[in-house]
Amino acid sequence: MKGTVVATWVRTCRKLYGDSVVNEAMDKIGYENKKIFSPVEDVKDDNVNTFMKYISEKQNIDLKELWRTVGEDNIHAFHHDYPAFFKHDNLYSFLRTLFDIHVVITQRIPGAKPPIVSIEAISSREAIFTYSSKRGMFDYLQGVLIGAAKFFKEEIKTEVMDKTDSSVNLKITFDKDIYYKKVYRINKLLSLGFIKSVEGKAALLTFLISIITFIPILGTNNSLKALITAAIGTVVTYIGVKVLMRPKNFIKNEIDKINNHNFTVDGRIVTGDYFEDMYQGIINHKKMISKDFVGFKGITDEMNNFVKRIEKISTIMNTTSQEISGVVEQLATTAVDQAENTQNCATTLNGNVESLNSVVKKENENKEQLEKAIEIINASYENVETTGKNIMTSLTKFQEVKDKGIELGSKANDIKGIVQIVSQISEQINLLALNASIEAARAGEAGKGFSVVAEEVRKLAEQTGSAVKDINGSLENFVNELDGLVEKIGTQYGVLDSEIGTLEDVRNLSYKAKVSAKTVADAMIESVSKLSKEAISIVSMSENVESLAAIAEENSASSEEVSASVINYTSEIQELSDNMGEFKKVTEGFKKDLDKYKI
Repeated sequence: MKGTVVATWVRTCRKLYGDSVVNEAMDKIGYENKKIFSPVEDVKDDNVNTFMKYISEKQNIDLKELWRTVGEDNIHAFHHDYPAFFKHDNLYSFLRTLFDIHVVITQRIPGAKPPIVSIEAISSREAIFTYSSKRGMFDYLQGVLIGAAKFFKEEIKTEVMDKTDSSVNLKITFDKDIYYKKVYRINKLLSLGFIKSVEGKAALLTFLISIITFIPILGTNNSLKALITAAIGTVVTYIGVKVLMRPKNFIKNEIDKINNHNFTVDGRIVTGDYFEDMYQGIINHKKMISKDFVGFKGITDEMNNFVKRIEKISTIMNTTSQEISGVVEQLATTAVDQAENTQNCATTLNGNVESLNSVVKKENENKEQLEKAIEIINASYENVETTGKNIMTSLTKFQEVKDKGIELGSKANDIKGIVQIVSQISEQINLLALNASIEAARAGEAGKGFSVVAEEVRKLAEQTGSAVKDINGSLENFVNELDGLVEKIGTQYGVLDSEIGTLEDVRNLSYKAKVSAKTVADAMIESVSKLSKEAISIVSMSENVESLAAIAEENSASSEEVSASVINYTSEIQELSDNMGEFKKVTEGFKKDLDKYKI
């Protein structure tokens, strides 16, 4: 079954029953909802039957009734698509042309096998309509006849005369006269059943009139003369009419030319009678037809040129749509990758934020320990200062100084442990700054501010390490000197007096160490505070990245939808290009048919 009629059925069903059920039926047979049927496309009968059966079941309509309804409505659809086929005065005239339409469709669409239909009048208002098709779509035929009768505003009655699986003969009774027969009785009588020429009939009529006229005038005794006279008159009449009828050959030749599609105007006759008028009427008719066919051929050429332009445009559109499809598909793929990368970045950043929060928490704990260490360092400095004063004021309390020296050595060792803790904190901060720089580099433009903070923290960590190194060196010297002092107290009391200056130096160094440790502590506290603020900022940035990830996912989905639409559009463009090729075949066939007519 060809795509032209199937497309009409689909449009009719959409109009009668809506797009939803038709789309479901199209899906049922494996077609897209917006499929465009090409005129030369072959559609399987099983697909059509499945399509119509699905609609009948969904709409709770008997399948035969559905076919009758579709057939009745199709008259309007066919009139919309092929209005030239409906330019008739009455229904009978329209039905008579169905056979010619069958021939045209068969010629125009290769492989088309429409039903064979014919109609023959048997009286002034009755005709036998014959329908033949292997598909046996009698219900559809009934609907078409009803629709056609309504279109031409006529009332008809149908009666089945004969029916098989593939054909049916119907007697159709019309409410208006469809056929007339004019009988010229004298012409028929004069033909005697075998005389066809006008001159023969005229000669016979002359002979009969002569016999009827001359015998009564000449009498029965002169019958021979009457017969001879009548014969002479008959011959003369035959010859005279024969001579007078010669123009009919020219007229017959012109009619033969018309039947052979030759409409060239190349002569005239002069008779001074109705033959001249008849011939001139034929010439005028040929001129009118020639004029029309010149216009038809011009239109056909314009159609061919138009089709060529459309083919060229459709080719460009097809190429462009394919390029657009590739770009959109690449864009969709990029959008998907971007969404995935953004989501991964958001996940990684969330993990880094958690790690940073943990580091901030740890640094806050270290800050508390550092504050305690500073308090210990301050206390140690005060002890050293007090010890120095005591030594300077009273050498007599040497034993007490010795005890204090031992105690001081013990505290110095404690200080070394604290300084070691500070050194570890410095190393952790340095490592944290390195990690923060790496994460800031990953964050790109959004991490530039954080990168500056990380660099400052790293420098501060280096300063802290340097200060701790100085403190460590000072403490080691202090411990060594203190140990030596303790060892020599028992044996070198006299040296104690001379070492008062050294103790003063130790006190100064302890003061400097206290100041340095205080500076480092303040800087670390300030860094931890800034680190906390940056952590809050990074949390906000993480939320923004998550929002970007959500937007990227929406963009990805939109890109995929656009890609699907472009692919569908490309398919429709390709289908348009194919249909233009088929339309070109039709116009070329039409042009070929017009070329038969010589104008």
